[in-house]
Amino acid sequence: MSDPKTQAVIAFCVLLIIWYFVGWQMNRKRGRRLLGWSLQGLQALGDQITVSRLGISGFQVKVRKARAPFRKIEATILLEPREILLLWLFDLLRGGADRLVLKGTLRALPRGEVEVIKKKGQLARRVLKRLDEKAWTRQETANGLVVACRGKQGQQQADAISHLVEELNPRLLRLSLSKKAPHLLVSFSLTGLDEQSALLLFSSLQKLAQTVGGR
Repeated sequence: MSDPKTQAVIAFCVLLIIWYFVGWQMNRKRGRRLLGWSLQGLQALGDQITVSRLGISGFQVKVRKARAPFRKIEATILLEPREILLLWLFDLLRGGADRLVLKGTLRALPRGEVEVIKKKGQLARRVLKRLDEKAWTRQETANGLVVACRGKQGQQQADAISHLVEELNPRLLRLSLSKKAPHLLVSFSLTGLDEQSALLLFSSLQKLAQTVGGR
């Protein structure tokens, strides 16, 4: 008769194998839903759209002929690692969620450089650590965001988009404006976001891009 510890290990391994297929199905269903949702918004921003999978936990959508103010757009959906049970649980404990990352190359350079990022989490520590404290000024908002600006133009740019940032909150994780392509980078938590209209979200991003583009 097998040792109870050995039986427990075997049972746990069987659970992980079964869960892999359960999680794979969950991500497959979730990915299809999010792909359809994202295409609703992206099709309003341009043509020549291509879709490619990123393993079993995400996909990438490219808009090669984007309408102004964009030149091209790349949207990436990153799903939680549901197929790997322990990793998924660890990710949930750290506040993980499915994410949308949008990179937009604009037809005109932003007038200033800005970083808006959710205050808590590893992403904030990693991004803010790279910023030169002498060149960038920071301030925290009442809704849990850190806004960093580079120089006077950056501050003016941050002021100009503040109302649009409020529209994108509370699921906004990061918004970055840079003079180097991609000029606009936006990251969202998709928890509940896909229940809202994709057209409204991408319309807000289009307004933001129009606001930041140089004249």
